[in-house]
Amino acid sequence: MIVDCHTHLMWYPDHIAQTTAEEALASKLIKLKYSGGEAYVGRLDLHAYDSKPEQHWLVSEPAGRVVVFGLQAKATGIWVPNELIANYVKEHPEKLEGWASVDPNEPDCVEQLEYCVSHLSLKGLKLGPVYQHFDPQDRRHWPLFKKCQEHGLPIMWHQGTTFPSTARLKWSLPLQLEDVAMDFPDVKMIIAHLGHPWEEDTIVLARKCPNVYTDISAVHYRPWRYWQAMVTAMEYGIAHKILLASDFPSGTITNVINGLRSVNKPVEGTALPKIPLEIQDMIIYENWKSFFPYWA
Repeated sequence: MIVDCHTHLMWYPDHIAQTTAEEALASKLIKLKYSGGEAYVGRLDLHAYDSKPEQHWLVSEPAGRVVVFGLQAKATGIWVPNELIANYVKEHPEKLEGWASVDPNEPDCVEQLEYCVSHLSLKGLKLGPVYQHFDPQDRRHWPLFKKCQEHGLPIMWHQGTTFPSTARLKWSLPLQLEDVAMDFPDVKMIIAHLGHPWEEDTIVLARKCPNVYTDISAVHYRPWRYWQAMVTAMEYGIAHKILLASDFPSGTITNVINGLRSVNKPVEGTALPKIPLEIQDMIIYENWKSFFPYWA
């Protein structure tokens, strides 16, 4: 079975501010122009990053299980109601698992997360300090992580770069998660996108922290960096902790699999290391079992 552990539900203008939508379009156009990886075209207007239920369901067909969430980040003009996620998941409970997102800057964020678990039956938490403008090392946020620990909720972190001009890159470094991971060792965590462009930091953090995993969503668009990161992951022995993910609507699970199968293209005909087929297969078909054992 194939598991897509990272997809979004949101659309403009209901959930995305005008400026952020414009910058999302500009980012997609650059990706299409310069990327050597297979790109998901989608719409080429202000709806470039739309992911409505019907679109999401259509592209999710190749996966047996799919994790879906929104994002709540007032600082960057993104706000997806958790009820939207819960209602969508109720339509397809045999395939979809919904995760919550709360803005850690909100004074009642812990209570909001409790509501998402107890009343909406959401199963994880999506956070993005770079979007939400919060310091993941600040102990004031520890009650939120304690709530995750209490309910056995995994966390998906966007801990890496992004395109909005309103984002704050100073809070996007993967190593800033070290204290959270160590203080809450029972909370499973995924660092999205290999933490690009700080892939090495993500890899060494995943090596030392048993509860830290990463995913390969949205990184195949940059084939040279992708190959370098995957070789580093292999050499540091964390290939078994890399999860398959699409980051839809940034890409699709088909894009990501095709990108993984092409990971060695930049070094074809050279003596440089290659990512073996067995590791590729492990990422596509096996690695999810240690993070989602209840689906195995």
